Amino acid sequence: MSGDNLLGEQPLKFYSDEVTETKIQLVHHLLILNAQKNTIIDLDRKHKEWGNELAS
Repeated sequence: MSGDNLLGEQPLKFYSDEVTETKIQLVHHLLILNAQKNTIIDLDRKHKEWGNELAS
């Protein structure tokens, strides 16, 4: 957004319909991947906690 002065709301549409739709899809997929990553990290932490509990 060239010339953005942050004085008002900016439109979601930056370029052509195809580019805008592609950007929306990419953000959606990134959000899904981030949620999956967080789930895996949480599961790994739980496994480590369970292992520590069994060892003691």
